[in-house]
Amino acid sequence: MEKISLSSQGRKSNAQKKREAAERVRLLIEKCEARGVTLPTKNGTLLHRAIKEQANLGNGQIDGNDDIKNMLEAHAARNGLKYSSKGSVAPEEDTPPPLSIGHLMVPADRLRTAQMRLAVADRKNAELAAENASLRSQLRMSGGGEVAELIALGGRITSEELDH
Repeated sequence: MEKISLSSQGRKSNAQKKREAAERVRLLIEKCEARGVTLPTKNGTLLHRAIKEQANLGNGQIDGNDDIKNMLEAHAARNGLKYSSKGSVAPEEDTPPPLSIGHLMVPADRLRTAQMRLAVADRKNAELAAENASLRSQLRMSGGGEVAELIALGGRITSEELDH
C-alpha cells in the first residue's frame, strides 16, 4: 500500500506559504506601479493593514517574511515613503504622574510588616486547604456513609441529626 504524504493532499508547507504570500505582494506592487500609484499610504507611510487586505495576507506575514518586508521597503524608498511609522506613546502615558499625595503613602516598614503577615496567612491557608483535601479523601475511602457524603458535598448537619 502506498503512503500518501500530507503535502500531496493539498497541505502547503510554511516555506510554500511564504513564497505564495511574497508573490501576491510582488504582483500587487507591480499592479500599483503599472497604474502609476503607490501601495496604500497614510501620512506618507505605507498602510500595512490595507496592504495585508489587498494581498490577502495574515497577521504577521509582513514582518515575518523577509522577502515581503524587503519588497515593501524598496517600494517605499522608490516612492519617497516611509516603510512603517514607529508607534509612539503619548507623553502623558509615557511615565506615571508624580505622586502629589505623599501623605497617603504607607511607610516602608509598615508595608513590609503587612506583606510578611500576608505571606504567613497565605502559607497557613495553603496548609489548611491541603489538610482539608486529605481529610475529604480519607472520608471517601473509609466509606463513612451518609455523614461523609454530606461533608464531602459541603452539606451541614447539626449534632441532633447525628444522634438519630
